[in-house]
Amino acid sequence: MITIRDVARRAGVSVATVSRVINNRGKVSLRTRERVLMAMKELGFSPKPWAQFLAAPKRKFTAAIVVTDRIRKEMTGSGFYRYVFEGIREVAEQSGVRLKEVEVGEGSSFDGYLLMGADFDRSTVKLYKSKGKPVVMVDHYIPGMNIDAVVSDGYGGAFKAVSKLIEMGHRRIVHIHNPLKAYSFRERYNGFFSAMEKYGLFPKIYEFDDMKDNMDAVIELMLNTYGLPDAIFTSNDFAAIRVYEELTKRKVNIPEEVSLIGFDDSIESERLGISSVRVYKEELGSFGMRRLITLMTGQDTHPAKISLFTELVIRESVKNREGGSL
Repeated sequence: MITIRDVARRAGVSVATVSRVINNRGKVSLRTRERVLMAMKELGFSPKPWAQFLAAPKRKFTAAIVVTDRIRKEMTGSGFYRYVFEGIREVAEQSGVRLKEVEVGEGSSFDGYLLMGADFDRSTVKLYKSKGKPVVMVDHYIPGMNIDAVVSDGYGGAFKAVSKLIEMGHRRIVHIHNPLKAYSFRERYNGFFSAMEKYGLFPKIYEFDDMKDNMDAVIELMLNTYGLPDAIFTSNDFAAIRVYEELTKRKVNIPEEVSLIGFDDSIESERLGISSVRVYKEELGSFGMRRLITLMTGQDTHPAKISLFTELVIRESVKNREGGSL
């Protein structure tokens, strides 16, 4: 495949100069421009649709961000999806794409659709796919549907977090998970089980309903049926913060008695010193928007699931136990 570097070598110029010619930006002498155009012709090189799109600022796409009420509240507040939306908005502005926020079921005259969050079932996704326009799911994935999706690596992040706890000497580790209908929570659940299985440890789980906020009952059930664990790993930071509050209310000291790790790396978890698995939220949005633009310009149309790696952040809520190593 002929690349922009091949054109630069043939014309005897830099890659940056070739880029300026393709995008019709910056100062390039007429003679140099002709050399570059001749090299492109000789090599049979034509710019990718993406480059053509960026080189034509008058060309406009209109994309819809489809959200539920729950996601909208987070987008306008300080929650997870506020940062995801920032990533989407920044790429859209840079690329000249018009964005419009619509409710589930709405939107029929857009060039592409971003489905934000895990509140979409198969029937809703099929509805948008039937419009014949590109669809990208952001922070959600439905196995078997072959719909483009951008997600975080929940499985790997959970596996790394639980493995770290085990290496630090924790053995009795509880996973408090959110409802598993969400792809991200299910992947984190699976990562927890895999790490425990690798080290030959018994996994113990409890379900937390974040919509009802029943953490008080979950902690009571855990203490009455299992006792105080060495460590708790939760599906997200909201659950971790609620664990922190409920254990503190019961005079249980974190991390001296129980270590705690959440997931997402929110501002609130950082403020409280709660360890977490960092999800790169803005990148989720920017990757999703870029993927949608790629599809709207007719490039690389085969469906793909893009998974962004996470990062474990250890703070004051985790303590090394006897026999473990940091």
